[in-house]
Amino acid sequence: MRLNPAISLLSAVGFSLILSFSKFELFFILPIIFLIYLNYKNIINILKKLLFLNIFIVVLALFLYFESNINEALELFFKVNFILLFNLLLFYSSSGFDIVKAFMILRFPKKINSILYFTVKFIFDLNLELKSIKESLKARNFKARTDIFTYKTYGNIFGILFIKTIKNSESLKDTFKIRAFKDEIFLNYENSFKILDFILVVLLIIILLVKVVL
Repeated sequence: MRLNPAISLLSAVGFSLILSFSKFELFFILPIIFLIYLNYKNIINILKKLLFLNIFIVVLALFLYFESNINEALELFFKVNFILLFNLLLFYSSSGFDIVKAFMILRFPKKINSILYFTVKFIFDLNLELKSIKESLKARNFKARTDIFTYKTYGNIFGILFIKTIKNSESLKDTFKIRAFKDEIFLNYENSFKILDFILVVLLIIILLVKVVL
């Protein structure tokens, strides 16, 4: 991740709040252009994710169009897309643990940091397990159909994941007791404020000032 995790987290919250409670303006694209420059190698994959999310956004926009008018529908469509694109650009190359680092940099309570860390770790482990299961099914030439066998297979997969989650949590609990865990974890992270962080902050401040002054 090229940006400071804390700056990324605060920027995501700040941009989302400013845009959510403001009328949509074209200058909101300024920080997005900057982030596109930082992520130009991954821009195709990011746009694919955004396109998939637009399935739900379009449905919401259409619902608002029939309930209200086209202007409000377009306002919602562009706002949500800008917020999603901004956050995808910010966190695309980030691991979930960067969010934990951001909380630690921002001096959140130790217990909250620990809970967040182990939550991210469980999600990460489950994702790896799910990928392994998918590869196993692919190797066995499994094809999803609308039949009992497919439903049973998916049921077994969710059952396995659920049981492994419980076992992992119990194992983690026992480890805490043995090691006398005191609600604090320690991670290596860099807390420097770089030029890229400065540029992003300046762009967001400009947007905020424009919305307040104009």
